Amino acid sequence: MKNTHNLTIIKQITKLQSMPIRKLDNVWRTMFDHEPEVNSRKYMISKIAYKIQEIEYGALSVETEDKIKACAKATQKKSITPTAKKIKKFSPQIGTVITKNYHDKIYEVMVVNDGFSYDGMVYKSLSAIATKITGTKWNGLKFFGVSA
Repeated sequence: MKNTHNLTIIKQITKLQSMPIRKLDNVWRTMFDHEPEVNSRKYMISKIAYKIQEIEYGALSVETEDKIKACAKATQKKSITPTAKKIKKFSPQIGTVITKNYHDKIYEVMVVNDGFSYDGMVYKSLSAIATKITGTKWNGLKFFGVSA
């Protein structure tokens, strides 16, 4: 008997996927006493599906809710730290040619397997090439006008 009942729950949840937004909104209003926090089909479907299961199988215990909140709080703290920031890395395809017009001369650098080829030599960074060209320390990305 339980498997048949589980199938009914699955069918109810699956049916949500094909409902027009107006119908989803009606279902929402029967299950919740507030407006959706996010006006999105995906959000509404996930919340309604959760509510269907919660009604059938029961809500999470207070202890479980507290653990989830603690984990979420810990995760938020970690994502704020500088080491957790996603750093964009400049990674052009091998064979890309980067050009720079500097003091009326055009410089060409080619992206190779081990770095950047310029003037018959391979350099690990564009900064090293920019420094070689100008004689002063440069951020290679800025000098060549490329961005990560």
